[in-house]
Amino acid sequence: MCTVGGPMADIKMKKLKTKRYKCLDCGNDFKGLGKRVICPSCQSDNVECLD
Repeated sequence: MCTVGGPMADIKMKKLKTKRYKCLDCGNDFKGLGKRVICPSCQSDNVECLD
């Protein structure tokens, strides 16, 4: 985990409410959260929520 000058946050990743997404450009399936989800493989925001 990297930080940029602030205190390090101890976040329990399993407790976050992630959703499953599929990238419509490269076909990658992944979990994400937030309002503007991007594909970790190709950086596209052309994604579809599967949940």
